[in-house]
Amino acid sequence: MQSDSDRVRADLDAIGMRASGSAVGLLQLLKELLDARVLGHDAVERIREAIIADVAGARPRSQTQADFEKRVRERMDNLLPLDPEAEAPVAH
Repeated sequence: MQSDSDRVRADLDAIGMRASGSAVGLLQLLKELLDARVLGHDAVERIREAIIADVAGARPRSQTQADFEKRVRERMDNLLPLDPEAEAPVAH
């Protein structure tokens, strides 16, 4: 069974974000800000969209933009799942 840390590292690697302390720290910071209700769902969605757009813009030429972006979104959902009806992240 994969640990949470291993899963996060694998998801980050899969979408092209190296599992550096900065990437992991950003995700943890977003989760903490959501839990504290400092950031709402809309703000986190804008941050997620910015990350997705940046990562998808550097896609391999062998993959279509739509397919690559779909996979990036799925991985982001694993990394930072959100319940659209709530202001806090979904518990794992």
